[in-house]
Amino acid sequence: MRFLPVLFLLSLTLFASPKDLTSFNSKFVQTIIDDNNKKITYTGELWASKPQNALWAYQKPIQKSVYVNGSKITVIEPQIEQVTLRNLDDEIDFLQIVQKAKKVDGDKYTATVKGQTYTVVFKNDLLSSINYQDGYDNRVTIVFTNPAQNKPIESSRFKPVIPADFDVIKDK
Repeated sequence: MRFLPVLFLLSLTLFASPKDLTSFNSKFVQTIIDDNNKKITYTGELWASKPQNALWAYQKPIQKSVYVNGSKITVIEPQIEQVTLRNLDDEIDFLQIVQKAKKVDGDKYTATVKGQTYTVVFKNDLLSSINYQDGYDNRVTIVFTNPAQNKPIESSRFKPVIPADFDVIKDK
């Protein structure tokens, strides 16, 4: 299962929403179920801030940090001592997802971008979860716990520190 496209998508869905998010921090549980009902669960913490900055710090089952800075992605994987650098220019304009979100009922919103539908749920005006089916037919659910919205986040949090001895792979 590939979960990085999911991260890129979600990172940018947090920057604009029907609730006007300018920043967001929360622990999360990301569950991905493939078309054979095989399930994998990731846990971690997310920090996101306008204009397009995010850090997905995965803790289990593997440690991995995914930085989104504008159109650049940096993935640091300590267990394999590797860093992957890539651009988002060939990806979907993820910001469109939330900009196009329309209220369905209560705290539930949906958006369709390039034929794919996303559901964003708020509880008590706080981002609670994001659900969708990705391009690999995986059902993806990300549940946020104890979210903090529109609180200052130091810009240094979004600057990746690449260890000198790690292999660096540049995509494109």
